[in-house]
Amino acid sequence: MYDLVMKGRFLKGRKLIDGSIGVLDGKISRISTGELRGEETVRIGRGKVILPGLIDVHVHLRDFRQRSKETIRTGTMAALHGGITAVFDMPNTDPPVLDSSTFRRREAAFSGRAYTDYALSFLLSDNCDEAKKAQADFYKIFMGASTGGIFSRDFESDYSCAPGIVSVHAEDAGIIQKKPERPPEAEITAIKRALKAAEKFRKPLNICHVSTADGIDAILSAKLPWVSFEVTPHHLFLTNKDYERNPHLKVYPPLRDEEHRRALWRNFSRIPIIASDHAPHTLEDKENGAAGIPGLETEVALLLDAVNRGMLELQDIVEKMHENPIKIFGIRNKGLENGKDADFTVVDMKREWRVKPEEFYTKAKWSPWEGRKLRGKVVMTILRGNVVMEEDEILGKPLGVRVNAGKGDA
Repeated sequence: MYDLVMKGRFLKGRKLIDGSIGVLDGKISRISTGELRGEETVRIGRGKVILPGLIDVHVHLRDFRQRSKETIRTGTMAALHGGITAVFDMPNTDPPVLDSSTFRRREAAFSGRAYTDYALSFLLSDNCDEAKKAQADFYKIFMGASTGGIFSRDFESDYSCAPGIVSVHAEDAGIIQKKPERPPEAEITAIKRALKAAEKFRKPLNICHVSTADGIDAILSAKLPWVSFEVTPHHLFLTNKDYERNPHLKVYPPLRDEEHRRALWRNFSRIPIIASDHAPHTLEDKENGAAGIPGLETEVALLLDAVNRGMLELQDIVEKMHENPIKIFGIRNKGLENGKDADFTVVDMKREWRVKPEEFYTKAKWSPWEGRKLRGKVVMTILRGNVVMEEDEILGKPLGVRVNAGKGDA
């Protein structure tokens, strides 16, 4: 007898199959095409699909001195609402996570407040000794200034000393200084420099929010198996024309023209990771020129809508928001297999709904997709066998714990 049985249609490999998933002590115990008996059975009806719990490897949760923008509580509730069961927290907070004592403060801030599981990061900028003390799940380097203003003056040195996998914001500081509009060359130059360092040091590197045709071409041409990269939904679905109509869509790297957007889609099958780069600025911040877009509560739905429009397959979402994050960041306790955490994202592929930011859990009550009708919706989120979100309602207390992540292998 299992504690919980999930019964319905789920994705195994590239096939949708009907069956049951038995859960014991918060872990997947058995995956079967037959009937399983449980103390509790959750039956997932027609039109709905059980996906493995989705992971967002690029999220800004603010908190600390920026609680007015977002807190760990509101940000992780937003993640559950959007179907995300684990988030990777970025370190350009206020104060930034630049030393081991601030890292411990960040760790303590998450404990008992996070509604999703989480990975913790450390910001690298000429602080190797502190980085080694911190023992973060991953490390972040900004090659040029972004929100928070801190960036690495010596990328090679910081990257070479990183104790684990590095996520890099690749925009060149010198070009940004001369051209604050951050043209494509700012990203392309930085990506090429990062790739040279990766070839030299042969250490795991994840290149964040790639937005340019030449940037993605450079990464794919380099063929370095320890280098991965991510693309955001806003770079996939929006262009600089949208920004011209709505200045709130200022983001780093900027929204590009249609040629760059098409290049991302042309290479979609080769993109390892989709991540939101959730940046919860208030509307007042946006009026004052803050860069960033909130995305935790729309990213999965936008991809489901794209599945319904024939642009991608359901398996692509699982690959880029579950399988590859687990492999690339070395997450040992996640995956759709026996003995792993029983995390699931249940989606209704037929449900049509309109994006209403006033109903978001994030403090950022605005969205580029406000009023947009989407087909496909997250209707339930399950964390270690607990139903923690159902039909837009967060259930129970925060149950999130730190993921068991290693050094990663791109």
